[in-house]
Amino acid sequence: MTADSIAGRLATVHAQIVTAATAAGRDPATVSLVAVSKTVAPERCAEALAAGQLVLGENYAQELRDKARLPSLTRARWHFIGPLQRNKVKYVVGVAELIHSVDSLPLVEELGAHAGKHQLVQRVLLHVNIGREPQKAGIAPEDLPSLVTATRARPELHLEGLMCLPPAADDPRPHFAHLAQLAADHGLSTLSMGMSADYVAAIAAGATLIRVGSAIFGARG
Repeated sequence: MTADSIAGRLATVHAQIVTAATAAGRDPATVSLVAVSKTVAPERCAEALAAGQLVLGENYAQELRDKARLPSLTRARWHFIGPLQRNKVKYVVGVAELIHSVDSLPLVEELGAHAGKHQLVQRVLLHVNIGREPQKAGIAPEDLPSLVTATRARPELHLEGLMCLPPAADDPRPHFAHLAQLAADHGLSTLSMGMSADYVAAIAAGATLIRVGSAIFGARG
């Protein structure tokens, strides 16, 4: 294993998770890593699996569908982390063990209907547009209570927590703290926040899932 291999990079990230969690007075076991594998070739995804990283995160519904069918990736535990269109729900429900990006009542209804059709309970997070960026997906913080209520009303969905993507130009720490407070207000324990550039700050703010891509797989072309 070399430092610049996928296995080496995973080891570095895991070591930094331990350091960041310990510094924040947290048990490192409460932080889980999602290796963001969007546009990453299947053979490189398989390298991550071989190194022990089983949770992979995909942004595109059809890419998730296609990768999940590959014999080389059958051990993967898939998370869906990108914006989800209602007409793509069929590719994701039951394939992703956790959907991070639920952000509207119509999407909640579509997910619930599709999960019910297949007699399963789909685990979900609600995506909060924590920086109120008009070009980004996610629900506004003030609209979160009604979406929490609607999601909890669907027996086919299990609401576990919240996700956010802070504005790139901002200090992410106040945004992470805001999401953590919103989750606490609604009795939610899962916080998906923090990526390659800011996951240490996210862990300090209480992240339980961090989404790391380039620090593991390298820069995308």
